[in-house]
Amino acid sequence: MTNVTVESPFGGDPGSEAVDALWVMMATFIIFTMQSGFGLLESGIVSRKSESNVMVKNVLDVCLGGMTFWLFGFGFIFGPDSSDNVNKFSGTGHWAVTVDVENEAATYTQMFFHLSFSTAATTIVSGAVAERVHLPAYMIFAAINTGLIYVFPAHWAWGGGWLSQEAFFDFAGSSVVHMAGGIAALVAAIIMGPRHNRFTPKEGEEDLYDMSSPTNIILGTFFLWWGWIGFNCGSTFAVTGGGWKIASKTAVVTMNGAMAGGLSAVLLSGVLYLTRRRRYILDIAYLASGILGGLVGVTACAPIIRPWEGLLLGFIGGLIANGANELVLKLKIDDPVGAFGVHYAAGLWSMIATGLFAEKIPGIGLAPEDGAFKGGNGNLLAWNLAGALAITCWSGGLAAVVFLILKYTIGIRMSLDHEIKGSDEVDHNIKDALPPTERKRKHTLGRYVEKKLSVVSRKFSSSNGSKGMNMEPVRKNNNVISEVPEV
Repeated sequence: MTNVTVESPFGGDPGSEAVDALWVMMATFIIFTMQSGFGLLESGIVSRKSESNVMVKNVLDVCLGGMTFWLFGFGFIFGPDSSDNVNKFSGTGHWAVTVDVENEAATYTQMFFHLSFSTAATTIVSGAVAERVHLPAYMIFAAINTGLIYVFPAHWAWGGGWLSQEAFFDFAGSSVVHMAGGIAALVAAIIMGPRHNRFTPKEGEEDLYDMSSPTNIILGTFFLWWGWIGFNCGSTFAVTGGGWKIASKTAVVTMNGAMAGGLSAVLLSGVLYLTRRRRYILDIAYLASGILGGLVGVTACAPIIRPWEGLLLGFIGGLIANGANELVLKLKIDDPVGAFGVHYAAGLWSMIATGLFAEKIPGIGLAPEDGAFKGGNGNLLAWNLAGALAITCWSGGLAAVVFLILKYTIGIRMSLDHEIKGSDEVDHNIKDALPPTERKRKHTLGRYVEKKLSVVSRKFSSSNGSKGMNMEPVRKNNNVISEVPEV
């Protein structure tokens, strides 16, 4: 009787599937925590009257998009072919994923892992349309993008499609996830138009779109940073059979990319401060975008570049992310969270960098060819650019079609009065979400001070040489400016 060695569905050692499955599921759990990171960062950047709504959209991405991905999205990526030839455009089968758990349980693990990728691609769009999108329209888009638009490029790159048959390499989704989500975000922002008075503020509305919580921006950035470790390292899909070696190197390169991206933001802010273009030392939004741009910048090539190259790619990725977002602002395109710069621009850089710095490591052989700077003939760079262009046209074009159809049917934008009220109150009945001109901020002494009014005078009085001080409320046009308790 001949012994037949059955290959592991995870690519690791046969007989160690349980270990690899546990690795993938743990990585997936970490990736799903990125939804919390996206939600915190986006809710911190938008104004207070819309912060809860942005968090809700991140939940809906998983609920609605996850349903369509289970029903047919996964089948379009990894469905078994009905012919001997690999379907170059789309997979078929595995609809409403249900397989024999005894013999095909790895399919469930694969579906769970790629569900986290698909919802991340859609979540990128939610921040770009914040504070003015009609919620039912966004819900429809989230379901379509996750289950239909995203899945075909994923098949091209990872499911046996036409890109995977050529010298194309995107390890963990710089093009498939980030460029796809980034270009859809830009298209949505252009079609939807800027928020009310975003670029033409009226007198007294200069801070209409102040950040609601800079603390949440930083906290969300941390969530995304740590989640990215699962995003990149989990893409090895195995730790047995030498997979742990690839994952270990990927972790170091990922961290280097993030740290260097953050450094680029620090230096950029420092230059602006020293040249007196800004009066403060470090811009929080720049810092967050720099770190995330650095992460995107190494996502396509983390296991096939050297750690010092991760620093270089991450540094450039951070600069590109912030530079692209500044360009978007100059063009008066309202992308509140900087989705285009962080995800699309830095993602494109990552695909180019892969074609330049990729290295076919003996014993691992992940890269199909060496990069142009490592003795390659430029074929990898050419195919990466071709794939990036194809994904841009597909994701951006279909997102435009969906948003235009929604625009001329149910509408994609809130009415002006609803936008001024804020999506928290309109969509979720949060009554205390006041517009900024009426908002009160808490004074350090414990009382509230009207935000838009300034203290013009204080009246002090003392009686009979008492050590105590009685401070009366200061008024302007019969409005209380400040009120300080008796000392």
